[in-house]
This record gives sequence, structure tokens and C-alpha cells, in this order.
Amino acid sequence: MTIKKVSAKLSKANSEYSKIRKVYLTEHSVCHAKIHKCSLHATDVHHKKGRGKYHLDTTTWLPVCRNCHTWIETNPADAIELGFSDSRH
Repeated sequence: MTIKKVSAKLSKANSEYSKIRKVYLTEHSVCHAKIHKCSLHATDVHHKKGRGKYHLDTTTWLPVCRNCHTWIETNPADAIELGFSDSRH
């Protein structure tokens, strides 16, 4: 017997996320960060409050390009100060 990499519950949430994400990025196609080598075209969803319980909560999402998303993830203190992330404490 093999162990599943993802639980049934998370698999269902990921499937729902994919659907919502596609619509969200269609409706929010411009990067909202515009900070680091920005391409202006939103390709990623940044979860301002993390994934956890906010995984499917679009009010906590930020449409961003890949370059800005990478910057936000590698500069968390600055991202919080600029309003691109919320403190998770």
C-alpha cells in the first residue's frame, strides 16, 4: 500500500483553489505590487495571510507577477510594511 502525498480533504481544496484561481486571475490580470522587475501581468496569487484557513478566501489574495511574488516571499518584513502581506502572528 502506498501513502498518499495529499489527503482527500486537501486534494478537494486544491481542486477548488485551481478553479477559483483561474477566474480570479482572469478578472485581476494586472500585478498589484509593481515592485521588482515587474512584468505588469499577474500570473500568481499571493496569499497575504498565508494559505491555511485563508487558502480559498479571495479577500486575502493579491494578484502579482512572478518577479514581484518572488520578491514578496523573500522579503517578508518589507512586504508587510508595504501592505503586500499581513503579519501571521
